[in-house]
Amino acid sequence: MEHVRLIYEQLEAAKGHLLRGDVLNCRLALILLDNAAELLMARVLREEFAFADYFYPPDRAPRLDGDLKAKYTSEEREAALWEFEPKLRLLGHHMKTITGQERAVLKICHRLRNETFHAGTIRHRILAQTTILLFQTVVGLTRKFPVGPFVLPGGRPAQADADFLARFELPDPMRFAFDDGREQVARKLLEGIALDGRAFAEMLSEDLVNRVDESIFGGLNTLNDGRAADIDRNLQYGQFWQEEGIELAKAGMRLPELDEAFERWQAAGKAKYTVRKIEKWRHHAELIARRDKPSQAFEEWYALDQKIQPLEEGIGKAVVEYEDRINAEIHDRR
Repeated sequence: MEHVRLIYEQLEAAKGHLLRGDVLNCRLALILLDNAAELLMARVLREEFAFADYFYPPDRAPRLDGDLKAKYTSEEREAALWEFEPKLRLLGHHMKTITGQERAVLKICHRLRNETFHAGTIRHRILAQTTILLFQTVVGLTRKFPVGPFVLPGGRPAQADADFLARFELPDPMRFAFDDGREQVARKLLEGIALDGRAFAEMLSEDLVNRVDESIFGGLNTLNDGRAADIDRNLQYGQFWQEEGIELAKAGMRLPELDEAFERWQAAGKAKYTVRKIEKWRHHAELIARRDKPSQAFEEWYALDQKIQPLEEGIGKAVVEYEDRINAEIHDRR
């Protein structure tokens, strides 16, 4: 039963961290849940690949009608053995064993897990509720995915197995082979873990709106000394300078020709970031608060986050450099 307990005890551990609620424990829960999801998907795919190898052997005639075979390439299969998102693609697109909503939650949370695990980035505002959504999603996978073959303990079960069965009020390990047994375990795991879908959507919306107002518009106001009329022009001129202006200057171009080149660049719509575009992001962020499905709100939040984040980081860096320069000038005048 060890491989059965591995998944469920990992979920129990994640639940314990979640219930503590602080940032460190939510981060640990996120990592545990991401791994549990990958283990569950890996089991399903191992069974699928074993089935395919037996009934559709590459070196002889198939034993079953070819129309029953899941459609995926050998490259996709190889990638799914070792990577998270290829597993999602096979199970979602090719095998239809996970829903689009489940796939979205698992994919985004895996990327957030990579941020926190590899780069130390922690989304403080949304971490706890996001991890609850992931917990509910992974527990949902245990309902639909079979646990796979396992050896029943002979005679009296080992103490660890007996304690495990007692915690979930199961009379014997055979219940894991049936839907009602997995359903009972899922219900026990979900006790005390709730997510208010509307409040979650509002929280995601607020996160983005605050970042647009504080990090982006607030930063741009700082860099432009509060001169609103200059913000859009300077935002676009900075992009022009990085993309073309610096090379034109190196080639010998000077004012007013540089300004004329900027005006042509601007008229061609080459700016990736404009005040109008940022205002549209803000409006979309406000609309996320109205979403009824947590997975939809989460998916829209992530799509906007990926647009906002590079500009947010760039402005943040520019503000730090600007303030450092101002502080240095003040120090020099003393």
